[in-house]
Amino acid sequence: MDDAERLRAAAGLNFALAVGVFYKMKKKNSQERRRMWTTPYLLRRPERSIHSVNIWSELRLEDPWRFRRCLRMDEPTFCWLLEAVTPRIEKKNTTMRQSIPPAERLSMTLRFLATGESQESLRLQFRVGQSTVSGILKETIDAINAVLDGQIRVPATEEKWHEKARRFDEMWNFPHAIGAIDGKHVAIEAPIGSGSMFYNYKGFSSIVLFAAVDADLRFTFVDIGTNGRDSDAGIWQRSLLKKAIDDGSLKIPPSQIYKGSMLPFVFLSDEGLPLGSAILIPFSKALCRNRQDRRIFNYRLSRARRVVENAFGLLVARFLLLRSPIRIDPDVASKAVLACCNIHNLLRSQTIDSSTYIDHSGEDGAIIPGEWRTEEQGTFHDVCRQSYTRPPLVASKIRDKFCDLFNSVYKLPWQDRHVNAD
Repeated sequence: MDDAERLRAAAGLNFALAVGVFYKMKKKNSQERRRMWTTPYLLRRPERSIHSVNIWSELRLEDPWRFRRCLRMDEPTFCWLLEAVTPRIEKKNTTMRQSIPPAERLSMTLRFLATGESQESLRLQFRVGQSTVSGILKETIDAINAVLDGQIRVPATEEKWHEKARRFDEMWNFPHAIGAIDGKHVAIEAPIGSGSMFYNYKGFSSIVLFAAVDADLRFTFVDIGTNGRDSDAGIWQRSLLKKAIDDGSLKIPPSQIYKGSMLPFVFLSDEGLPLGSAILIPFSKALCRNRQDRRIFNYRLSRARRVVENAFGLLVARFLLLRSPIRIDPDVASKAVLACCNIHNLLRSQTIDSSTYIDHSGEDGAIIPGEWRTEEQGTFHDVCRQSYTRPPLVASKIRDKFCDLFNSVYKLPWQDRHVNAD
């Protein structure tokens, strides 16, 4: 072997040794990095997170109104809900680390629903990892819906349907009304790879919320999750609410005589839904031309169906999550919207909303708009009003019966004045 070959061999050996040393150092550094359980600032969560600095305790004792503003419920309600969900979200402590307490998990989820904050923002406030925030939100939202499952419930007996109708007549002078129906597009961030699956004609991605509301602004039926891409007419045709009305599973009572007229029990809607034997909608403008009686019917119907407008207004005012695109998976977003509706019903049962915040009627029948109408609704949009084919003759006759009733034996002393003022 000459000198040149010996030099090349030595160089090759040195290169191999250098490569070996490099990979050993890289492996050693990787092992050293894995010894760190998490980043240092997350380890200080028990002492310095927004929950651990006792801000909730201070607000509970010193400013109960602000506590309710932060978590959308008062302290007794929060404690009741915490006790109910704890068995479903509580984790065991280990020798490696302390688990995140149920109270912190619940407060994080309520803040998410109340503010619509990003998971990155919640991660920094509560000093937990990104994947931990995502897991907590999914698990706690499921727990809330499970323990509040009975809050949204369709009346199971004719007597309960009659009570719903009595409340509508008592509060809004509309007999045999058992609910008001409306739909909303709830904006979401479309998942990667979903294409135009959720993209609606309004120019954003959404899921659809259809709901029926009683006279006390409580949801009695909700249907959430239909792709916003579908036409609004198609959304209604495939909705669970329409199916329940058509197949009789709602167990709506049969028609009864009211002030001399045989009337069915009906839901109230706007022109977004088709006229049916169980759904009343207003007369179109063309059909109201030179017809004072039909204009009065439209006024009475619009006056009564304000309940669903108010329910949605309270919902979006209470849960700012609904005002901007929801940045989570559409399935989880649907569950989050359902959680908002469940909590809304829970709070309505406590009647903690100000009477001036929702629409209410004056002594002369005039409607005084609620304060919620002055607030920004964001991307919480109505479904579009659709043009449908000619309604069934039986449905038109039912609407005419209500129209005749409102212009004869159930005529209100101030209705003509308000209709003419419009």
